[in-house]
Amino acid sequence: MGAGYIQMYWLTYIKDRAWVKILLATALMGILYLAAQGMIYYIQFVIRVQEEEYNKKVRARLATHYFRDGQNHQVPAVQNRMTNDLEMIRKNYFDWYPIVPFYGSMFVAALVALLTINWSIFLTSVVIDIVSYFVPKLVQKKMEQATNNVSEQNKHYLDVLAKWFSGLEELRRYFAGAKLFQVGEKTSSKVEQAHVKQTAAQQQLIILNGICNMVGQIILLSLTAFLITKNLVIFGAIMSVQNFAANISIGLQQTIQALSFMKSSQDLMKQVDGDATVIEKVKAGQEETPVAFSTKDLALQYPNGEKLTFPDIAVKPGEKILLTGDSGAGKSTLFKLILGELKPSTGKIEFQNSQGLTIKPNMSRIGYIPQEPNLFPGTIKENITMFNKQLNNQVAQVLDEVNFAADIKKFKAG
Repeated sequence: MGAGYIQMYWLTYIKDRAWVKILLATALMGILYLAAQGMIYYIQFVIRVQEEEYNKKVRARLATHYFRDGQNHQVPAVQNRMTNDLEMIRKNYFDWYPIVPFYGSMFVAALVALLTINWSIFLTSVVIDIVSYFVPKLVQKKMEQATNNVSEQNKHYLDVLAKWFSGLEELRRYFAGAKLFQVGEKTSSKVEQAHVKQTAAQQQLIILNGICNMVGQIILLSLTAFLITKNLVIFGAIMSVQNFAANISIGLQQTIQALSFMKSSQDLMKQVDGDATVIEKVKAGQEETPVAFSTKDLALQYPNGEKLTFPDIAVKPGEKILLTGDSGAGKSTLFKLILGELKPSTGKIEFQNSQGLTIKPNMSRIGYIPQEPNLFPGTIKENITMFNKQLNNQVAQVLDEVNFAADIKKFKAG
């Protein structure tokens, strides 16, 4: 800004052929320019170091939260939160955060400089700046939605990969690789489309800012030329006003873009903050190893309206219990309720110690070996035929042989 102001007199010195003053003004402008560039590079370095330290701390807090909250977190969702989401927050928030004070100060300094040149130029610039501030708000909401969509699509992509690659050996055994590639391409296309939409929204903001910048500079330069013809400002003001107008436009444009990008990340940042909240570690002695448990009025309501109800159970110390039931009756669900992986809609589970007293259980002392079938996220028919359409006519016979036909009829879509 100082170099731009000196430039007004530098151009006038050239017109008047004042060579000594020209040399002094040139040297001073060079010193100010080098000092400004050096400060910019140093600030960028410090900010990047702080970003990396911040991400390190957030990842540590996320890991601690996921470890202590007692919930069953899907690996793809955790991966997405710790990598993609933090990277988007860095690009859309922290990379723009220093822009606000830097270009904001440039904007204010340029306005003050215009005021010292001529009050009418200053007022015209203020009017242009007010209009330029409100125009880009037309796409702010769109940018926020696009940012959230990128996060959701990336999480979905990682989830799909995890589910399909968990059964990679079966896909190889049944020569079903074509289905894997088809699903992977379809899901990755959605991620690509989400990024394209986000980029489109960002470019719309940049275009709107560019239009406001161009129109504003034309108006200010025209006004300055008029004032020079009336001898209300010196000749060199034409270049300084151009530079100050550019600084005002760039300062306002960058500040608005920074605020818009930062705002588009606020919803995602709230989600990350929620997952990074500190959960105090349970003090030793507050939890005990259970030796028995009982359930009462236990039930689980699903969002689709289906409901599982369980009989009251009381398992005494040392007892061995066999749990049987039809497929889908809720055997695995009951284990997940006991382990705390699912929260019951109604009822409760109580754990007892060796004295028969109700306690807060140490869940790490409860063992569970689950069955882990490889079910691919397709239809039941596709899981039976392993994506071989030539076997479709044999599905009904297989269902009868394994007594699964009655279960199929319970599903709404058959």
